[in-house]
Amino acid sequence: MTPRYLSRILVMTVSLLPALACAASDDEMLRAFGEASHAKPFIPAETSKPQPTSQPKSTTKSTDQAELTRLRARINQLEKQQAESKRDKSQEALKRQQAESQKKLAALEAENQQQAQNLAKVTQELKAAQQQAADAAQRSVPQQSISDKQLAALQAEKQQLVEEVSTLKQALKDAQQQSRALSDMQKNAEALKVQQIESAKKLATLDAEKKQQTQDAAQLSKQLNEAQEAVKRSQEQLKKQHAADAELLNQQLREAHDAAKRSEDALKQQQAKNIATLTAELDNAKKHSTIALPETLPKSDADRDGYTLGQFIASNAVVQLQMVKDVGLNFSLDQLIAGLTTQLKTGTSAMRSEEMSQRYATMQESINKGMGKLIEKGYAQLDKQVEKRKTLRAENGVRWFAVKPAKAKLIPEQQVEVSVKVSTLGGKVINDFADDKVPFDSNLPPLLYDGMSLTGKGGAVEGWALAKDIFEREPLPPWVAPYDVIHYQLAIK
Repeated sequence: MTPRYLSRILVMTVSLLPALACAASDDEMLRAFGEASHAKPFIPAETSKPQPTSQPKSTTKSTDQAELTRLRARINQLEKQQAESKRDKSQEALKRQQAESQKKLAALEAENQQQAQNLAKVTQELKAAQQQAADAAQRSVPQQSISDKQLAALQAEKQQLVEEVSTLKQALKDAQQQSRALSDMQKNAEALKVQQIESAKKLATLDAEKKQQTQDAAQLSKQLNEAQEAVKRSQEQLKKQHAADAELLNQQLREAHDAAKRSEDALKQQQAKNIATLTAELDNAKKHSTIALPETLPKSDADRDGYTLGQFIASNAVVQLQMVKDVGLNFSLDQLIAGLTTQLKTGTSAMRSEEMSQRYATMQESINKGMGKLIEKGYAQLDKQVEKRKTLRAENGVRWFAVKPAKAKLIPEQQVEVSVKVSTLGGKVINDFADDKVPFDSNLPPLLYDGMSLTGKGGAVEGWALAKDIFEREPLPPWVAPYDVIHYQLAIK
């Protein structure tokens, strides 16, 4: 192989190295440089004049310089695009750059494969040339000086090529880093886009929720206003109704009070009339009675006992007759005395039994109806006496009220001095005792025990009831009618 041919092979090898450095990976590029640097220097065969190598060197340097300039210009362009691009346009630019890079990478990979094949071929030829040079060195020693000069020149050129390849390698690393940075920026941009989409979705959801909340708040506000208006109308209606009810109640109370007053006046007039009629009839009966009234007091015990019994029977009969007159039933006192006299003396009757039974049943029915009205009237009088007062206790028909607060409640078996006065609403006294020393226990009369349990030393209470409600718990005289209002006053020293 001639030196000229070897020089051409070296030039071709050096011209392939920059392209391999740009396209191949770092490991492949280092492996190519390693193979080139570890190859033994060749010794050419005979030659009269060394082939000048200035032309290939200049061509290689200019090619590498142009490639380096192109890469640097590309890097500057990418940096400029990165600096000038905005966030909204960066994604599309990155996608276009990535597509171009992928196309170039595919082209470089294809070229890399072709250059690898060429490099393998050149390497094989270089090894053959080196072998021939070694054989020639053994045959001719004078050619050594020429080969050494050529080798030194080639080594200097190789060193320069290595430096340029290192520069290109660094530029390639920078470009790869820039590419990775662009890829990271693209990923960040895509992540940012995803975040923007998620944020937009969340913002839309929040806007929808806010809109729904606004609608709900408006609906609730509307319902609240309607409810307030309804409550206001109800309050106004209720206020008007209360005013009307109060006016009606006041009117009814006034009418009831007037009716009660009229009834009371009428009852008093009727009682006065009945008393006057009864007195007149009694006087008339005394004048026309066939019973001989004693001129003098009875003398014997039998006469006195009979007279006393008659007086008691008559006194009870007067009370009963007064109640009959209160219910509005009229009768003749003369015929009442005649009936008593005939029955007492002879045991017979001038009237038939059937007629008397029928008349008695009719009178009894009238008395029961009239008694019910009198009891209702008694309750009305009782309510009037205790209205607007705070009740201590209301049980067994008695309503108790505080008159004077006590210093302390009584304890069982405590001895105290008690004063009690029981009377009717009309002022008739039923019972009256003062300063009686009694023990506080359950053996006391029921009303006395109830009153003492509600007060203590230094205190006083009063109870109001209708006579018919306390007949079984408090002894009352025969002249007390069931519809009489009873006033029970109790004080403890």
